[in-house]
Amino acid sequence: MYLEKAKLEEFESYYQIKCEKFVAFWSWGDYEIPPRENLYRFYTGCLQHAGGEKQKEIYLIKTDEGEAAGYLYLDYSGNSVDIPIAVRERFTKKGIAKQAITEGLRLAKAQGCSLSEVEIREDNAASIRLYTSCGYRRGKKTREIYSSALNRTIGMYAYRKKLEDAG
Repeated sequence: MYLEKAKLEEFESYYQIKCEKFVAFWSWGDYEIPPRENLYRFYTGCLQHAGGEKQKEIYLIKTDEGEAAGYLYLDYSGNSVDIPIAVRERFTKKGIAKQAITEGLRLAKAQGCSLSEVEIREDNAASIRLYTSCGYRRGKKTREIYSSALNRTIGMYAYRKKLEDAG
């Protein structure tokens, strides 16, 4: 597994990952295919800032054979970084996501970040296990969202990690 900064010509791989039901559902509890043109604008906007000022960088998570297994964002805010991740369902439970987060934390630390915070749905046991296995600790409830697919409100919680021991 390795991380590779996303390139314009890799948008289709990114879009296909975003469209997978497994990925979309665990983010918000709904499954809607994202509008392609909106996602393209978002993607190209992130690429324009990559290498410039720190904002949101997109990395594709690649298998050793070069196949896109998922994506990871480094979303900078001051000396903090949010590291959302998505892995295609067929690549889960292989340690790829944990390796990718560990590498993302190392990259963020090299950019001067001292803290990482992610927001996770309270019922997303897989993400909670993943981030806590990377050293994140659950913090306060940040908000509630309504999932039409589940027909209920779900709490979102902050998970934090200091980066002094990353990389």
